[in-house]
Amino acid sequence: MTSNEWYSKGVVLHELRRFAEALDAYNRALDISPDNAKILFSKGMVLKSLFRYNEALDAFNRSLEINPTDAKTWYSKAELLLGLMQYREALDAFCQATYLAPEDPEVWYRRGMGLREMKAYEEAMDDFEKAIRLYEKNYDMSSMSASEWCKKGIGLCNIKSYEEAIGAFNKALELNPVNGKALYNKGLALRWLGKNDEAKLYIEKAVEIFDTKIKKNPENARFWYNKGIALRDLEKYEEALQAFDRAININPSFIKAWIGKGIVYDRIKKHHKAIEAYEKAVDINPIYSDIL
Repeated sequence: MTSNEWYSKGVVLHELRRFAEALDAYNRALDISPDNAKILFSKGMVLKSLFRYNEALDAFNRSLEINPTDAKTWYSKAELLLGLMQYREALDAFCQATYLAPEDPEVWYRRGMGLREMKAYEEAMDDFEKAIRLYEKNYDMSSMSASEWCKKGIGLCNIKSYEEAIGAFNKALELNPVNGKALYNKGLALRWLGKNDEAKLYIEKAVEIFDTKIKKNPENARFWYNKGIALRDLEKYEEALQAFDRAININPSFIKAWIGKGIVYDRIKKHHKAIEAYEKAVDINPIYSDIL
């Protein structure tokens, strides 16, 4: 196997939380490509999951020696240092991340979480507000479409600003009450806020919208995929698998549908089938292993 093949296998095993096996795959990839910053970063993440913190820190440091401009590695290192109660070093690493990616709201959100853990509450709130402003900066809110409001809401969810995200999804639904994506993502945001009954209602409404779209255009793989995702989050796993299979039958190269299918198999403890689905996605496009 090549270095990339070992790495891709490691990514799949990591996703399945089979950390020891993932570490072995990453090590085999590094035997072939010892100076690959991406693989070293992934090794650091899996070592962190195995609670081998000092080894994880070594892996992050080696990755940064090779690629010192990767903000994600810097803030991952910072979060690890935070767990080790090395607060000054953690703050330095967070600051390096914000220096390298000052327009990335994820970086400011992560630093805010770190500052909050250090009980620097005022500074943490400043970073959270900065993250939200960066998302808002990308949109002209006076002329935004329902789709753009939905994208903004998803971005706010990514930095865990769920109340603000719900406001964005509400704007999307005012403009287009049958926007299934907005209904679904509003449901997810409500779930994160602990409003599970209300969340379920919105996700069920999203399924109804996706069904309506499928009736009008049954050969649209994206509609089947969207339905599968929503059914998965309703824990209707057999129906979700059927929806993903329909998407794949229409478009056998639909990578996200293969990934969605793998996640369902993983949740119902059919790990062998999950691995097969993940590997199929990587076979279609090995580059996709970076975001598995």
